[in-house]
Amino acid sequence: MHSAARRAPIASEPLRRHNPGVSTDLRPLPPHVVRESRRTRHVHLQFSIRGGLEVVVPAGFDRDAIPHLLKEKARWIERAERVVEAQRALLDPWPHDRLPEKIELLAVGETWGIDATFADARRISLRERPGRRLSISGPLGEAARWRSALKRWLADKARAELEPWVEREASTHRFRHGPLAIRWQKTRWGSCSHRAGTAKPALSLNAGLLFLPPHLVRYVLLHELCHTTRMDHSPAFWRRLERIEPAAESLRRELRSAWRYVPSWLEAQLPAQLPAQVPARPTAAAEPTVPLRFDSAAGRT
Repeated sequence: MHSAARRAPIASEPLRRHNPGVSTDLRPLPPHVVRESRRTRHVHLQFSIRGGLEVVVPAGFDRDAIPHLLKEKARWIERAERVVEAQRALLDPWPHDRLPEKIELLAVGETWGIDATFADARRISLRERPGRRLSISGPLGEAARWRSALKRWLADKARAELEPWVEREASTHRFRHGPLAIRWQKTRWGSCSHRAGTAKPALSLNAGLLFLPPHLVRYVLLHELCHTTRMDHSPAFWRRLERIEPAAESLRRELRSAWRYVPSWLEAQLPAQLPAQVPARPTAAAEPTVPLRFDSAAGRT
């Protein structure tokens, strides 16, 4: 399930016909990145708040055709860029010189306070304390390592919470799946893949699901479990999902803006030196980290 491109897409446009031809349009191409995907059969464009314009192409696609496609879709790109800019204007980014005071995990109904201490040591130490407190200590000048330590703890926490949750849903609805991976993903809330020679499809879930409300997490789990029997988004897939979760359509729409639950400090480029005091987190909406894909064309994602 897309959570939104190398950076999470806010808008996406499928391109089903390509005829490179010879272009006489001398306008410069918009800034973009190209990503090859084994999962897609058609070229499509997608825009994200942080990643900008991305061109997703199937394996083996002739990249010389991309400039023509971008010029052909210039109007759509302009409209998508305006939408993304409007979204950016609504955001109040997390201050880059601060660590969070607490971590709220809506998925499991837990709030963990953070006690940060600067120590004359080479290693970053992070321990769980009674009362749902995280004690983290380490040297100054290692901001990226402080954030990495918190993300490792969150990934471990996500595995401990999501793995049994997946098994409960799989058992209840009679799904069979292979290995389950929990990792930080910038483009998806989850995915399901079935490689040749493997008996059961493998699942991958985004550790960021811990920040979402339980009803949205359950929807993502059911969505990916349904892919163990239907590796597409065909009408049959949606019928299967809606038999299990009648509110699937409204949950899918709600998930489009679920990136708002993910704190922006996870992606912030923290400064080399952190403040000695850990301030309170502002209440303003965070910058998106893992939004779900939003299609500008008709159809479902």
